[in-house]
Amino acid sequence: MRLIDVTRDNWEKVILLTTNQDGSHTLEEGYVASNAYSILQSIYESGWTIKAIQSDGILIGFTMYGLCEERNLYELCRFMIDRRYQGNGYGQKALKIIVEEMKEQFSCSEIYLSVEPENERGKYIYEKFGFIKTGEIWEDEEVYCLKL
Repeated sequence: MRLIDVTRDNWEKVILLTTNQDGSHTLEEGYVASNAYSILQSIYESGWTIKAIQSDGILIGFTMYGLCEERNLYELCRFMIDRRYQGNGYGQKALKIIVEEMKEQFSCSEIYLSVEPENERGKYIYEKFGFIKTGEIWEDEEVYCLKL
């Protein structure tokens, strides 16, 4: 598994990845903004890095991370595994790679993320990895922090 750049050759495949269980493509999915929205956000807001998640040559997910200028902290802003590949352990593996990439790229000592309160699967993955709930709420989402 590895992170790869979103490029002219793969951007359409990346935006067609979805967490919607019916396979539909919407601007706001169950627990995450669409990859298309995230790619555009990364163009118009500075500080964000976007990557596709690839396993055995197949695009299985997407992530967006970087310096959240609004809050002045490093944030894992978006992280998704396509509905077809969920439940196979890819989330934990990809999360490890993303955190390592963020440590290397930014030399950060903390990584923040926010999770919708109903997203039990996401919270389980993050807590198992070592993220701790801070008690803060950002835009109706629970905030977690990983101390590196």
